[in-house]
Amino acid sequence: MIDIETIAPHAHRIVAIAEFRQDDVKKLLGFVKERNEAGGGGNLLIDVTAMVGFSFSAVAEEIGHMGAFMKYIYGLDRIAIISDEEWIRTAARLESALLPGVVYQVYDEDEAEAARAWVLEETDQPHMGAFREIDIGNKSIAAYELSGRLDREQSERGVAIVRAALEAPDCSRMMMVIRNWHGFDPDAAISRKVMAGKLELIKNLDRYAIVGGPAWIRNLAGFVGALVKPEIRSFDLDEQDEAIAWLSEGLSETEPELESAASDR
Repeated sequence: MIDIETIAPHAHRIVAIAEFRQDDVKKLLGFVKERNEAGGGGNLLIDVTAMVGFSFSAVAEEIGHMGAFMKYIYGLDRIAIISDEEWIRTAARLESALLPGVVYQVYDEDEAEAARAWVLEETDQPHMGAFREIDIGNKSIAAYELSGRLDREQSERGVAIVRAALEAPDCSRMMMVIRNWHGFDPDAAISRKVMAGKLELIKNLDRYAIVGGPAWIRNLAGFVGALVKPEIRSFDLDEQDEAIAWLSEGLSETEPELESAASDR
């Protein structure tokens, strides 16, 4: 079933629950036709975290009225999709890339508040990714925390912060703690500032610890660590103390107190 509600004069929220069926398509079609007759526009939040699947009759019904649905979609200003299924988020990003003029912002379940704030136009930043410095009690180690999804601005800001820290002559080691990270916007990857900053970091670091994050990042860290100058090791999220101990090996400065590191979590 689906639930459709007005959450602001310019915004609506559609929640799909359990199986998406043919009757749900008819209900959605009625809403879409009403919005098209009113001139369209506005923002839309689609929440499919509680959806368990869809029937073939629903797909057939939707295809039969695709013209009306596409007219509504092309008229929208902001579209946010929340899903806890990776294949749905991937499909939404692919559809956004393939449909000129249509941009979906895709969110994981724990980003629901960020999605709602963006649809309500409480912020111009679709993703509230965070990059912050954390204090582990040892100035020879630059330590940071990543969470959310980083856009280009946040990525460039993060690289600038790290570069500034590594300019200190006694700082050549770094720890990155990754919590609830959902990647970065594609344009962040092609930013000259980000690319140049990463090359600079490789030259200045001799040890780099990655704590947490998805398994593929830890696997990549092990592979890349064998090819580049910094020695790179990955640790599980609950192994932050072990990461600090490894980074502290051989440093002349007193090792940080583990209790201080734990308080930052």
